[in-house]
Amino acid sequence: MASLNRIVLVGQLTADPDSRSTVDGLAVTKFRLAVKRPQGEGASGTDFIDIVTWRQLAELGAQVLKKGKQVLVEGRIQNRSYDNQAGQRIWTTEIIASNLVPLDQAPVAINQDEEVVDDESLAGDLPF
Repeated sequence: MASLNRIVLVGQLTADPDSRSTVDGLAVTKFRLAVKRPQGEGASGTDFIDIVTWRQLAELGAQVLKKGKQVLVEGRIQNRSYDNQAGQRIWTTEIIASNLVPLDQAPVAINQDEEVVDDESLAGDLPF
């Protein structure tokens, strides 16, 4: 049986990204995205969705993304749990990003698996 776990979101950062490193030295950057619901899908409103980026994507996202900036996020949904200080099991749902595209500036695609490419830097190499 086939399955698919992929999501694409466009929204605005609610705060500057939070960048850290794990004990193993892996870069991780987290931020919350405010995504407006379409008017035709019941009650209008805004969803606040937690986004997590890792490694090079985390490092580049921390440099490029700022509070209020609009960004397209591609990734997968992940559920995880942890025990809080009171010993209660807490479940959380977050998006593990594989691609970020800032939409408020010159086009720069940040992809987990590929090198960052700035379209303006390539323009000088075109023969026309």
